[in-house]
Amino acid sequence: MASRFTDDLIDIARRELARGRMDRRDFVRLCLGAGIAPAVAGSGILTASEAAAAAQEIVLCNFGGDAVRAMGEAWGEPFTADTGVPVVVDGGVPLAGKIKAMVESGNVVWDVCDGDGFLCDQLGKQGLLDEVDYAIVDKAKLPQGWAYDHGIANYTYSFVLAYDTSLFPDRAPTLKDFFDTETYPGFRTMWKYQMGAMEACLLGDGVPPEELYPADIDRAIAKARSLGDNVIYWESGASSQEMMMSGEAVMGIIWNTRASVLERDTGGRVSWTWDEGLYCHSSFVMPKGHKADPAATNRFLDSVLDPARQIRLLELLGNGPTNPAAAAMLPEELVRLDPGHPSNVARQVTRSETWYEEHYDEAVERWLDGISG
Repeated sequence: MASRFTDDLIDIARRELARGRMDRRDFVRLCLGAGIAPAVAGSGILTASEAAAAAQEIVLCNFGGDAVRAMGEAWGEPFTADTGVPVVVDGGVPLAGKIKAMVESGNVVWDVCDGDGFLCDQLGKQGLLDEVDYAIVDKAKLPQGWAYDHGIANYTYSFVLAYDTSLFPDRAPTLKDFFDTETYPGFRTMWKYQMGAMEACLLGDGVPPEELYPADIDRAIAKARSLGDNVIYWESGASSQEMMMSGEAVMGIIWNTRASVLERDTGGRVSWTWDEGLYCHSSFVMPKGHKADPAATNRFLDSVLDPARQIRLLELLGNGPTNPAAAAMLPEELVRLDPGHPSNVARQVTRSETWYEEHYDEAVERWLDGISG
């Protein structure tokens, strides 16, 4: 009787899994509790040891594309080799609203989520994130202020000025040049969603770097509108790259990761400068109530701070290390590509995480209204 009941229960659970109403780990745990090796759709029959590992897997959610493979190779595979705990990388785009909805519904399917640095305090103060266990994570591997109560800085990136070198054969342009469409005609491109674009507008309008924050959003919007019909706003990194590659845009405020690929793929026709760039760091956070073992999740966070593994991510994806020890280990050819190398940071402005924590939603809304009005 008990066996028939167990079989029926597993059949029901298998149907719920197929319909997306149950996640893989809950199915595995149910099967293990019933004392059987589970059959997971698309995965075949798991052995008992494989099932145990699946029940303990860490699901890392990032923003998709090449980052799925790169984070899996640089961070997931080495951690699994160290611990035996699988890391599944999901390119499901972990926006703040998704994390909030997931936690509030009690259906948390991601254990670690990628997001900007200010997300740590923004969501942490709302009670949506688990705290980092700094008995496991070594905060000495991070610059001061980058080990948050509810997250760690995992990699760096920048918004930089990319340009067609035929317009500037002898020097890199400045942001003043970016807004000078009379001397340097052609389309410009900036991110539609405010960050990086707002700062470029303010710096191009003469705001000193040390006075960039608190940001004057209205002044930035006015400067953006001064470009008239000479600006095209990009919505994805791919579209910014395509515009510069095709020559549709002659200058662009784009991610450094896209700029370095453009320089490579165009044989130097498109290049970029770190001068007046916006230096940022991302973070890993753990949604409150995540299902992986907390000790394992914190060990994973600690493992991504290994300088050699961070350098591997730079090689694969173009995102820089957050562990300062990595700078001395970089081969010469990677120094120019690393947004966080001291020589490159010195030429940029660092984003204010405090300002963005308090004003991000307002800034995006006002910016979108302003540039479309």
